[in-house]
Amino acid sequence: MSSPTDPRTPGLPQPHRLLAYVADLELEVDRLRKQGQFVRHEARATLTRILGLCAAAAGPGEPPSQLAQVAAAAHGLGQSLGDLLDPPAYHPAHDQVIPVAVRPLVERLFRWQQRVEAAPGVALRLALEAEYVEWFPSRLRHILDNLISNALRYRDPDKDESWVEVGLRPSEAGYEFRVTDNGMGLPPGGERGEVLQLFYRAAPARAAGLGVGLAVVRLLAEQSGGSLTSASGEGRGSTFVVTLPRYEVNDFLV
Repeated sequence: MSSPTDPRTPGLPQPHRLLAYVADLELEVDRLRKQGQFVRHEARATLTRILGLCAAAAGPGEPPSQLAQVAAAAHGLGQSLGDLLDPPAYHPAHDQVIPVAVRPLVERLFRWQQRVEAAPGVALRLALEAEYVEWFPSRLRHILDNLISNALRYRDPDKDESWVEVGLRPSEAGYEFRVTDNGMGLPPGGERGEVLQLFYRAAPARAAGLGVGLAVVRLLAEQSGGSLTSASGEGRGSTFVVTLPRYEVNDFLV
């Protein structure tokens, strides 16, 4: 007996429809990667030329000018392009357990979110009891990126010093990531539980944007067998703790 065909893919048996989709996804990911590589190459080449022209036009010993500002802006854009580069150790279409270097990942995400949130004065503190974790790199990046973004977005502009601390504590069962800040925190009442719900926004201070970041973190953690908890006080900042189970690398090799 022949296998039934899928009406969306005429002539193709249903058991092979998923394989066809994966193949299409692989081609699209490859196209986007090549497109990104081309854009980064062209942007870097242009920035290098701009920096060279600025250096040649300024001359030695001359006071700072608008050319120096252009050079500084070009240098900052070059750093941003560098921070956009994903580690070459994994393919986004095949998220599998691999050793992930936590320190450079957190530092890169923090620099990027600093630019996005226009928060150059916020300091990063690291309290890492391990330099590597064996986990899903794409999921871990999304989790840490959203937590760092949340901490920077809700910093307290009235405080003399603003900081975000990212901690890691490994155990036999898994990993505990702790992201703490000294920002605005949450007002008292029942909103602490609501902050982890999809589309939550704490008005008026947090009225800008859709509150999906923390809900994404919770979803990724729980779907991976972990959890997300929070503690916060108005004016005293917030702490988010993500617990992630430990997996064996060989169990997820493809």
